[in-house]
Amino acid sequence: MKRVIRYIRQHLYLRLGLEILLILASVFAVSLSILFYYSKKQAQEAAVKKATETLDETVGNITSIMDHIEKITADMEILVQNHLQPDSLLAYSRRMLEKNPDVLGFTIALEPDYFPEYGRCFSAYSLRQGDSIATVVEKYDYFNQIWYKKAWIEKRHFWLEPYIDDTPGILTSNEYNYSYSKPLYNKNNEPIGILCTDLLLKWLSEMVSDVKPYPNSSAIMLSHDGHYIVHPDTAKLVRETIFSDPDPKARQEIIPLGQSMLAGQSGMWELVVDGKPAHIFYRPLKRTGWSIAIVCPDSDVFSTYNEMLYSIWTIIVIALLILLQLCYLIIRRAIIPINQLAKSSRQIVEGNFGENQQEEIMIEHSSRLDIIGQLQNSFGKMQEALQSHVHQLRQITLETEQKNQELQQANQLVREANQRKTVFMQNMAHQVRTPLNIINGFTQVIAVNFKDIPEEELNDITRRMKDNAATIKRIATMMAAAAASDAGQMPDFHMTTFSCNAICREIIANTHLNDPSKVQLLFQTLLPDTQMIHTDYKSLQLILEELLNNANRFTDQGSITLAVSKQGDTILFDVTDTGPVIPPELQKDIFMRFTKLDDFSEGIGLGLPLSQCTARLLGGDVTLDATYEEGARFILTLPVTIE
Repeated sequence: MKRVIRYIRQHLYLRLGLEILLILASVFAVSLSILFYYSKKQAQEAAVKKATETLDETVGNITSIMDHIEKITADMEILVQNHLQPDSLLAYSRRMLEKNPDVLGFTIALEPDYFPEYGRCFSAYSLRQGDSIATVVEKYDYFNQIWYKKAWIEKRHFWLEPYIDDTPGILTSNEYNYSYSKPLYNKNNEPIGILCTDLLLKWLSEMVSDVKPYPNSSAIMLSHDGHYIVHPDTAKLVRETIFSDPDPKARQEIIPLGQSMLAGQSGMWELVVDGKPAHIFYRPLKRTGWSIAIVCPDSDVFSTYNEMLYSIWTIIVIALLILLQLCYLIIRRAIIPINQLAKSSRQIVEGNFGENQQEEIMIEHSSRLDIIGQLQNSFGKMQEALQSHVHQLRQITLETEQKNQELQQANQLVREANQRKTVFMQNMAHQVRTPLNIINGFTQVIAVNFKDIPEEELNDITRRMKDNAATIKRIATMMAAAAASDAGQMPDFHMTTFSCNAICREIIANTHLNDPSKVQLLFQTLLPDTQMIHTDYKSLQLILEELLNNANRFTDQGSITLAVSKQGDTILFDVTDTGPVIPPELQKDIFMRFTKLDDFSEGIGLGLPLSQCTARLLGGDVTLDATYEEGARFILTLPVTIE
C-alpha cells in the first residue's frame, strides 16, 4: 500500500487525475445520496403503511376473538342465572366447550358454601383433552387463585396473563393458557361466583405468527409487564421478558422500545435483531394492556431499493474508471516538462523518512524555513500533541471505566435493596394479615354465638386470639427495634442479677409447641441454680424466646433442646432442634436482615439479626454452629459480669 501511495505522489498526472475523479465522484455521491435518501424514505413510508395495515388487521382479529369470548361468557351467565343447580352447572360448563371448539376450558366457580352438601368449594370445570371433554366438580381452595380473587374483589371482568394451570384441582393443562374472568351474578344482581373461560396460548401464537407482511418478518406480543406472549422462539414464551437479553448492548438498545410498548404507545423503531438491522412496528392492545409488534428485516423492507442501489453504483464505478483512464492519458501528456524538472530537483533532495522501515518513525524537527520545513515541523508538533492527548485519553478512559464499575456495583446494591424491601413488605403484610384474620374470625364467632360456645372451646378460642395478638406484638416490637437500630438509638437496658436456670425454666414453661405429640421440648443445664448472670432480663428473655420460636417453626418432629452451660466468664445458651439443616450457601446470610430460608417460611427475617444485635450490645453474640448436622443449633453467649 505504501508503494502505491508513493507512486501516486511521485506522478503528478496520476494525482491530478485522481483529484478530478474525486471531485466528480463527490458531485455524483452528493447527487445520488439525495436521490437515494428520498428513495429510501419512500420505501420506508411504504413499509410503514404495509406493516401498519397488517398490524391493524391482526389487532382486529385478536379483538374479534376477545369480543366473541366475552359474548359467549356473558350468554352463559344468563343461562347459569336461570339454572343454579349443581347438575345444570356441570352441563353448562360442558356445553360451553361443545359449542365453542376454540375454548380450552370453562369454569363456573361459586362463592364459599353455596352448595353446603358439596362442602365449602364448588367449581364446575370442563377441560378439552384432545378430542374429548372432561367435566368434573373441583373442590380445591380456588378462592385465592388470581382468576377468582381479582374478579371477585374488583367486581369487574378482565383478561389474565398467560399461565400454566398447575393448580391442585382434578383437571390440569400442561400448556400455557390465557383466560377471561368475570363475576357471576344471580337474578337479584348479587355476586355469587366467577366465570372463567380458558384459551390455549398456542392458538393465539400461531395466529399472530402467521402475520408476515414480508417473507422473513416475524411477530411478537408482550404482556403488560414485558413477558413474551408470542415469539418466534417458543422457549421464550412467558419465561422471558423483552428486557432479558443477555447481551448488554442489545439490552441497552431494546430497553427504550420495551418501555414504549409497555406504555401503550404505537410507532416504529429501528434496531439490530439477531445481528441484522430491522424495522419494528408496534401498537397496543388497549383492552388487555398487551402490545403487538412486527419485526421486518431491512433486507426485506428495502429489497427493491437495494437492488436499484447496487445497479446504479456499479454503473457509476465503471464510468469513473473510464474517466480516470482518460484523465491519466491527457494529463500525462500535458505535464512532461514538469516531470523533467522534478527529476532534476530530486537529485538535490537529501534524506528520507524511512519508507522501507517496518515500524513507525518520529517526524524529526526541521531547520528549513520554507513551506516544506514548516509542514514537517508542524506535523512533528502535531504528532507529539496527539501522543500526549492519546495518553491523557487513555488515563481518562481508565478512570471512567473504574467509575462506571463503581456505579454499576452501587446500582446493583440498590436493586438488591429494593428487591429485598419489596419481598419484605409483601411478607410483612402476609405475616400481619394472617393473625389479624384469625383474631377477626374468632371475634365474629364470639359475637354471633357467644352463649352457645362451650367454656372449654371459648377458652381455646381466647388462647388462640392471645397467641396471634402476641405474634402481631412481636412483629411490631421487632420492627420498632429495627427502626431504632437504623436510627442509631441505643436500647434502654435495665441490668439486674438473676439465676440462669430460673429464666430458662420460665421460658420453657411459656413456650407452646406447634405439635407436642411429635416434638419434645427439653431443658438441660450444667449449672447449679445458684449460678447468676448480670444482664438485661427482658432482652435475654426476648432472645431466647426468638431462638425457641424459630426452632418451633421449622421442627416437625423430634426435639427442641435449650441447654445452658458456662465456659470461663461466659454463659452459653444453646438452642438445638432436629429440623432441616441450613444449607452452607445460606449460612453466611442467615443473620442479614429480611433473609429467610425460602419464600414460604413464616417470619419476616428480623428475629435472628435483631437477636444478634441485642446480644452484641450486651457484650455477647449469637452464632450458628456450622458443625451441627442433625438440624440447627444457635449459641447465645453472654458474659457473667456479676458486680
